[in-house]
Amino acid sequence: MPDNTDQRLIQSLARNPAASPASSDQQIDAEFNEGAYLRAFPDVALAVKRGDMASGLFHYASCGRFEGRLKTAAYLSARAGNDTELAPEPERRVTPLFSIDVTIASGSGAVFLVGWTDDRQDSLVSISVVVRPGRPCTWARFPRLRRIDVETVVQPKDQYNFGFWVFCNDDAAPLRGEDTECVVQLRFAGGALAEVRRPLLREGNAQLRDTVMGYFSGIGYHGNRSVEAFRGLDLGAGDALISFNRTLSHAIAAGAAIERFGPDRKRFTGSIIVPIFGKSDFFFLQSCLYAGGKGIGDYEFIYVINSPDLIELLLREARLAEMIYGLSQTLVMLPDNLGFGAANNLAARLARSDRLLCVNPDVFPRVGDWAQRHSDLVDSLPAEQTRFFGTSLYYDDGSLMHGGMYFELDTGLHLARDSIARHTMLRVEHYGKGAPAWANQFVASRKVPAVTGAFISITREWFEKLGGFSQDYIFGHYEDADLCLKSLAKESPVWVHDIPMWHLEGNGAKRLAPHDGGALLNRWLFSRTWHSMIVPDLIGPAPPHRLLQQISNRDEHVKLAAEKPIPVLVAKSSRRLPGKKPALIRTR
Repeated sequence: MPDNTDQRLIQSLARNPAASPASSDQQIDAEFNEGAYLRAFPDVALAVKRGDMASGLFHYASCGRFEGRLKTAAYLSARAGNDTELAPEPERRVTPLFSIDVTIASGSGAVFLVGWTDDRQDSLVSISVVVRPGRPCTWARFPRLRRIDVETVVQPKDQYNFGFWVFCNDDAAPLRGEDTECVVQLRFAGGALAEVRRPLLREGNAQLRDTVMGYFSGIGYHGNRSVEAFRGLDLGAGDALISFNRTLSHAIAAGAAIERFGPDRKRFTGSIIVPIFGKSDFFFLQSCLYAGGKGIGDYEFIYVINSPDLIELLLREARLAEMIYGLSQTLVMLPDNLGFGAANNLAARLARSDRLLCVNPDVFPRVGDWAQRHSDLVDSLPAEQTRFFGTSLYYDDGSLMHGGMYFELDTGLHLARDSIARHTMLRVEHYGKGAPAWANQFVASRKVPAVTGAFISITREWFEKLGGFSQDYIFGHYEDADLCLKSLAKESPVWVHDIPMWHLEGNGAKRLAPHDGGALLNRWLFSRTWHSMIVPDLIGPAPPHRLLQQISNRDEHVKLAAEKPIPVLVAKSSRRLPGKKPALIRTR
């Protein structure tokens, strides 16, 4: 799109189509000739004749200048003849208006392109980017989006998605040093072919991922945003981004460096894995609050640093923590953001125990002997109840943040010109979110559809059998539910047991636009992957799935708990309903 100066000219012309260059305060290129421009470019001439375009100058100011049209042989020839008549050549195909805003590529061969076209009369059917002859990236399907800037100029009578974006992950054709520009080709249904040469901006793989996800998070649409975003990802963009992120994750993990602090033992009771991104504040606080607990010496801590700018600071703090608290801590330092799932997988390979505890950096023990309680719980309960479980998490005001997770289904509509399509999207909800501390029904030991990745305890054997966290998810969101469903698919539902922990949700690293884009893509991926399993047997807080029947009827569950108490650790609280005593489940 034009810069601010040209935008003012376009808006001026849009308000007064009869305005001449002399009536504008903008200086027009001396080489511009209205008649020659219209003769050289019959698509523009026809648009002017139809009334879709105010003048050739209007087109030149809006996009022709940036396409270099005054340098083409057709224009130079027409200008040499000084022919000012409006004389389009009917035998030539008319190319719809278009503009390529940006073309970005990474060294691995991934290409990202953003543009727009007014193809209401002649639909855009394919886009090609040619960096070198013989190896084009071509898309026959691509997301369309709303472009308010284009609407301001074109002023369509009806809603229309003028914009488009595409992404290609061609790791078989890495860029060379001399690859500084590309040729973009747009083909339209009527047979017209538009071709323009554009500079090729270069970005690193991680930077390109952030650029694309940041752009994706801010895209505008006509209609339901989530539905339209999902439809765009369905056209191949989603799979290309996932493939690119998977390749990127392997490269980042390969560049890891490891530093160990504190007591060095061959084996531990458990390995506490904590990914850190964007904020280092909680590292020392966790060291302090975890260190004094009974049994904590049997556990090791593995911190995965997803922010390279925090490495020096955390190394200093780890040395201090080693002297003050004597914990066994391992720092895994990464050259870029690996994301939640891949970071946990990397740490799991370094763990020196048979029990993995995936913990967020903003999760802290609510009871001093939590580590001993965890060990006792694992030793006393049946293996199927401790193979994979989560725990109760609380906000800083004492209300419940998490007592397990369940799934809900959202429905949205896509409005086409001649039809209405219905789309479904999955989301995750938390049992008892915001409940007061005395609401013990939400922390009773029980099977649940899923637990949050803020605190997961799982045997290493089962974690590896499940393949760990999926690395198809970008940054974070939905990997935890995905892992839980993989376990359920193997006939082993996850459990919740009450080892109360604080969770300062919302106080972690600042959320950026790329993270919002990643969360939206992850929800699309999760919905596509698990829809057939979740709907209808796993929908709602009381799902009818055969492996979760014990929580499908609360009265039966309470009765079962009274007849055969389930070992559970319950936090004491003085908050009660007026005149009522909290019904605590007995502990063994």
